[in-house]
Amino acid sequence: MPARSWHFFIGVTNIVEYLAQRLRSLLTPVATAAAMVALIVTLTLMLIPKAEAWVLNVTPGPRTIGLTIGNNVAAGTPNIVSVSVPAAVLGTGASQAMTSDSTQANSPFDNFTVCVPPNQVYIGGYLRELSNTANSATLSVTTPATLSNGTETIPFSQISWTSTSIGNNGAADIPAGTFNGGNLVLRNIASNRFVENCHTFNYANANFVAAGTYTGRATYTLVAP
Repeated sequence: MPARSWHFFIGVTNIVEYLAQRLRSLLTPVATAAAMVALIVTLTLMLIPKAEAWVLNVTPGPRTIGLTIGNNVAAGTPNIVSVSVPAAVLGTGASQAMTSDSTQANSPFDNFTVCVPPNQVYIGGYLRELSNTANSATLSVTTPATLSNGTETIPFSQISWTSTSIGNNGAADIPAGTFNGGNLVLRNIASNRFVENCHTFNYANANFVAAGTYTGRATYTLVAP
């Protein structure tokens, strides 16, 4: 099972769009088994006085499954998502937009520009089979209950995302949501379909917590029976 890592870095100062089918062939399989992408979320705190994806047709072929998150950085070398929270709004519930170090703007399917990094993180996956079937692949994300700095914690549910991509006008195909401190199913992907969009992450900033670096891991998995 190929695995790739993502690094969410929430650096906090003072505590912390038209559903479309692009009728092109997928020429190069990405993976031959379940695909997994991990995201590490780090929250650094210093205490001081509409949207939717593209749904694409995949040319039938030998069974393959693929998942892309951001730059597909190798496991152990995660990308980073970060935010700095001003002291004036610390712990007030004023949502803080996060940015990433991802540079993935174009679709690996056909090089079409879909995302605007660093604000958006590319997410895409597909299931390819010899013919269209009733099979589907399930895309999910798993997180622990909290981010931790060793002694203090922040609920993982403080991090949410919106979903969109360039040129879209309808409902999201990999929907917006909130990490739930467990396993969350995002959607099913039908055989010979490639689904992609861009997620923009936000920190809810609801808790007044001790200074420190809070870290957790979110693992995205695409699995077909």
